[in-house]
Amino acid sequence: MNIVRKRLLGPIAIAALAVTLSVSCGSVPRDERDADDDRLGRAVPDERSSRDEVRAKIAEAMALSLSGETDKALKSVSEAIQSARNAAGRTGALEAKAWALLLAGSRQAAMEALQESVTAGGPSGPGRAVLEFRLAAAEGIAAARRKASESGAPGDIGGRAAFAIAVMLGEKDLRDVEIETPEEASEYATYLAGYSLAPDAASRGRYGPGADYPVIVVAEPESVGADDATMAVARLACRDAIARRGLFRVVDVDSRKAAIEELELELSGATAGDRDKAIGNLYAADYVASGSVVKADSGWLVAYSLSSADDGRIVASDFSMAGDHAAIMSAAARFASALDGLAADDR
Repeated sequence: MNIVRKRLLGPIAIAALAVTLSVSCGSVPRDERDADDDRLGRAVPDERSSRDEVRAKIAEAMALSLSGETDKALKSVSEAIQSARNAAGRTGALEAKAWALLLAGSRQAAMEALQESVTAGGPSGPGRAVLEFRLAAAEGIAAARRKASESGAPGDIGGRAAFAIAVMLGEKDLRDVEIETPEEASEYATYLAGYSLAPDAASRGRYGPGADYPVIVVAEPESVGADDATMAVARLACRDAIARRGLFRVVDVDSRKAAIEELELELSGATAGDRDKAIGNLYAADYVASGSVVKADSGWLVAYSLSSADDGRIVASDFSMAGDHAAIMSAAARFASALDGLAADDR
């Protein structure tokens, strides 16, 4: 299916990642900062320089974390903490440390760093709510839902943070948000990288022994700044990875190219869930595998999802940062392996 590509307005500015954290100069209203600058007098240039240094170090740490360079990321975080001259700057640096540890798989250490950031006394930014959700999700989806309900209304934590949490819960689809700026792309990459949603118990019990193999149609993912070659790799890697599991009947969307192009015209403006339902119906499939590929300075955020062809509900998803096409193939393999429970074990 030839999805209309969503393009960024310009190259990703990885420094925008610092905006997702509780950084001193980003959390305080400008009029209050101006008043502080007046009181600081001659010290203003030094204070601003410190603020900028902390911002830069946090942005560097987040970029390194997304690229998998944890040791370098933690070094940048340490430098940011040393450069911080107030509680808010220290809070932001400690949150960056927690993110780096979480993305490296060190959940307990990430929780300790997050607690340090809370006790530092600085203001809380939208990134903290997502970080708390991610840490809770490691205990299971029930714990994640409880944490999400505690986070408050979307306006309380920021629209993109709230949407990212809903995406991770399977309640929203990343394909339904227009990502138009480098800042938005960087923020979503930070929030989602490394997260996965496994099929729930109801989905796993749908196909028992003796049932036909579930049919999965692999549709065209959507591009946010990614080139055509990368998009082709993302789709074909997903198709091949699911087929290799030997538990599903896999159909490529291109097998009925004329029909899918006609359907595309009819579905203009439809939600991702409605498109998946229509595609599933066209191919008489049980599920539709698709997703998004978002271009970032650290590589690509590869978002795979599996939706029910009955109602468009997201059954499973996986979000990975990939620095090259080989990493995209690895991400597809991880996503496919999580789908095994949808089919009976005795096939």
